[in-house]
Amino acid sequence: MDAYQHVKKGIKYPSVLITAGINDPRIAPWQSSKFAAKLLANSISESPVLLKIDYKGGHGGDVPVAQRYSNLSDIFAFAFWQLGHQDYQPKK
Repeated sequence: MDAYQHVKKGIKYPSVLITAGINDPRIAPWQSSKFAAKLLANSISESPVLLKIDYKGGHGGDVPVAQRYSNLSDIFAFAFWQLGHQDYQPKK
């Protein structure tokens, strides 16, 4: 299933964190970029669409352990930010 094909114009999409590995042999990183661009162009929401390209990783077990933890920390930080956790909100 291709998520790109399901993005519709005029829908209020939620915040999204899209990740891609530059060394991914299965999924080309440009596909994630194209998906992010389509979300930005078609969503009527003010919610952020973030794209993170991992220049050390790919798809599967060839990612170093430290990089895996770094990627997980980014995902959790994004989730906590969007869920309103007080320690993950922008400072005023």
